Amino acid sequence: MTAVPPPLPPDTSQPQPDGGVVLALQGRSDAQVRQCGGLGPDDPTPSPAGAGDLESQLALAVDLADIAIWRYDFASQRLQFNPQGYRILGLPPSDDGLPIGQVTALVHPDDRRRARAAALGSHSDHQPIDLELRYRRSDGDWRTVMTRRVVQREAGGRAVAFIGVGLDITRRQRVEQALRTATERAALAARGAGLGTWEMDLATGEAHWDEQMWRLRGHAPRERAMDADERMACVHPDDRPGIAALFHPAIAEGRPYDHHFRIVRPDGQVRWLASRSVELQDDLTGVRRRIGVNWDVTDRHTADTVRREHEIALRESAAKSKFLARMSHELRTPLNAVLGFSQLLLAEESGIDAATAARRRRLENIRAAGQHLLNLIDDVLDLTRLEGGDVSIELRPVALAPLVAATLPLLKPLREARSVTLRTEGLDRLVLADATRLRQVLLQLLSNAVKYGREGGEVTVAAHEADDGVVLQVRDTGNGMNEEQLRHLFEPFNRLGADGGAVEGTGIGLSIAKVLAERMGSTLRARSTPGQGSVFELRLQAATSAGEAATGGSGMVLPSTAPAADVSAPARPRRTVLYIEDNPVNALIITELLSGRGDVALHVAADGASGVAQAVALAPDLILLDMQLPDCDGFEVLRRLRAQPATAGIRCVALSANAMSEDIDRALRAGMAAYWTKPLDFRVFEAALDALLAQAG
Repeated sequence: MTAVPPPLPPDTSQPQPDGGVVLALQGRSDAQVRQCGGLGPDDPTPSPAGAGDLESQLALAVDLADIAIWRYDFASQRLQFNPQGYRILGLPPSDDGLPIGQVTALVHPDDRRRARAAALGSHSDHQPIDLELRYRRSDGDWRTVMTRRVVQREAGGRAVAFIGVGLDITRRQRVEQALRTATERAALAARGAGLGTWEMDLATGEAHWDEQMWRLRGHAPRERAMDADERMACVHPDDRPGIAALFHPAIAEGRPYDHHFRIVRPDGQVRWLASRSVELQDDLTGVRRRIGVNWDVTDRHTADTVRREHEIALRESAAKSKFLARMSHELRTPLNAVLGFSQLLLAEESGIDAATAARRRRLENIRAAGQHLLNLIDDVLDLTRLEGGDVSIELRPVALAPLVAATLPLLKPLREARSVTLRTEGLDRLVLADATRLRQVLLQLLSNAVKYGREGGEVTVAAHEADDGVVLQVRDTGNGMNEEQLRHLFEPFNRLGADGGAVEGTGIGLSIAKVLAERMGSTLRARSTPGQGSVFELRLQAATSAGEAATGGSGMVLPSTAPAADVSAPARPRRTVLYIEDNPVNALIITELLSGRGDVALHVAADGASGVAQAVALAPDLILLDMQLPDCDGFEVLRRLRAQPATAGIRCVALSANAMSEDIDRALRAGMAAYWTKPLDFRVFEAALDALLAQAG
């Protein structure tokens, strides 16, 4: 007997055909089998009484279930099918059946060995055999068929045929495969997103966790999920009461649950987890289940914390800026009186006798102390603005030689007082920097070298190329510094033990210079040898082309001493100046200062409203405007002046103790011709005043 597979197989993934169909065929003749399943012509042998009705009902059930019935005769080696069998294989019906070889050729090559082994086992087994095989139809489509077969035997027990049933499960199998694929994709997406999934039977408390649930907590996956005590042990102690207050009531009431909490991993690391779950209930059985997900939200909480800290820092910075602005204003206002009246008194002391000289020394001490306090206020404001990032930097090609040349004259009084010689070397270079800020850094380094160098010593400004740009050096022949002093050199308010010395200073200048250098993308370093001097090196970026190279010498350059009167110059026309100022001391200082000038007629208004009224009546050539007045601020006064044709074109200068950069920028954007800060340097004030009055025609 040839061990050949029956052509129609089984699938355990779908309910199998009723075994009664096969059992009903056992022991029947071939004709009875054909008549029941429609395999061939009716057998003329009469059926037992009532068998016709049963067979008709059975045939109808087979048709409705789309079940194939087949018989393989061992002697003829041919297979007989009912119509459903031929339809599954995509072959035309044949009264004589099909040779076994033709059907065997349709079986998928990977399934043939399994089919042959099942056929061999069927001969020695009286139980039905199930098998699932793939067949290639005549149209090329592969169909998966689930079969169940039994051996038909003669009365003597000899096997004569296989009788079986088959069911096409291709569509169902494809649906199941699609479902498995979708499930795998969902699981892959969950793993990729870091989602851990869990499920709990609320009746039994039994839970199931996927692997990610364990990984989120820093544990190796186990077969059984953590129990309630283990889960709570992973939670940060501070968050346990919150979970108990939210999770258990949500379960009891069947509500969705959404909560963030911290867990502590076995290595001590603290992470934030989000948990979200809903309840599902079987409508038939009433069984309640809760399914949920966990995921790590540490980065989100960290970002929220950083954002909150940033907002707090911004509020604190704004409060600090407001405080500094207020303190600057409050300190500058009395300083304006101290420095203003000391300058006025010094101007009146023109005698050459000893008493006059003594009074001048006292007044100079008052002026110097006030100027020192003013420098301290300015340095603190500069350092605060730099640390807060409020200083704008514009990098452009800068020519070093003209910038140094414009800076050196500012050191003349200090240099001459200490008999220090200044030298320059190799400055014919271009660097990329902010000219104004570079000039500020250079001035600080040079003044520091002159003040703390040896009297009669030497200071050198030199530049040379380096691999990473240009190095600008300031060398002195002073006393030098030790290693301990160098470590604290750039600390604010640290004068390295010079506090009790004769040289005045705030200990902030080098700190400002270092921050300015870093803002320009440069570095400032120092080296020193005790007893020989110090070297400060500013490493700058080299500029690739000159373009419109800045020199740092732009802007108004004012003389260090009052210019001598030009007797040959024609008399200047008389100008009208209106000063709107509520502080009588400040108004008195300007009045005293300009009282000796016959070319200026000064008028004073004590508030904004009267100031606007006087401006309309006087049509002054220039208005000096305090920014803080009792009835309105300077911006409102400026708006009212600009709103009236008679005063719209008058130049206005802000004269204020507010020295913050944002105050200055706002005033200039509003239309102020200039912004002069108190306390006033009289020489600078008068020179700038003359320049503006000359522009008035």
